[in-house]
Amino acid sequence: MSQKRVLHASLFAFLFLFSAYGQDDSRSQKIIDDMAAKFKSYRSVSLKFSVIITQLQDKSETEQEGKIWVKGDKYKLEAPDYTLYFDGSKVYQYLPGAREVNITKPDPDETDEDFRLLNPQTYFHLSSKSFKSRLIKESIRDNRKAYEIDLYPIQLKTTKYSRIRMMVEKSTLQLVHLKVFLKDGSQYALSFKPYDVLQTALRDSFFTFNTIEHPDVEVIDLTF
Repeated sequence: MSQKRVLHASLFAFLFLFSAYGQDDSRSQKIIDDMAAKFKSYRSVSLKFSVIITQLQDKSETEQEGKIWVKGDKYKLEAPDYTLYFDGSKVYQYLPGAREVNITKPDPDETDEDFRLLNPQTYFHLSSKSFKSRLIKESIRDNRKAYEIDLYPIQLKTTKYSRIRMMVEKSTLQLVHLKVFLKDGSQYALSFKPYDVLQTALRDSFFTFNTIEHPDVEVIDLTF
């Protein structure tokens, strides 16, 4: 799997944790539950993020910044080398360097973990049996008072994650930071700026790649 796809999948692995429910800590369960409900209440929202990918085997690090826009079950993710759109049905992966856009259609019944991570809003409806959670402590990051919560996958054998640490701002219930520990020794650390909650919902066309505006881009439709 390419690093771009891993970054994309991992990013929305982080996003879906907005909806995970704790099994062994009632306070952490309520924090995560309230955060998920608040995020879902936004008409549209944009989030700026930075991610550091660490490969422990060769001690290499890759850093990247980007932005996400979300409206209902639609999203747009903009990174330096690519842009992803999801219009609620199809995913458009635009690669400006290659002058091409790949169109795919996610299968909601697909069991492959990376494939399911294409739509962040899907994971607001995950079963409460997916993760255990525990409130570790309260701390400060980027001058924001936050809860620190650890999440552990219940079905450890069938997931790539071994542990995830989440930091949720106390006053806003916004996600501040996530660190994901993978079984292969990789680590992903995401930091989020305060959300930009939009008072007017974005148009649906914002979440679809516009081929008319990009006549020089090759369209590769893989939905057939």
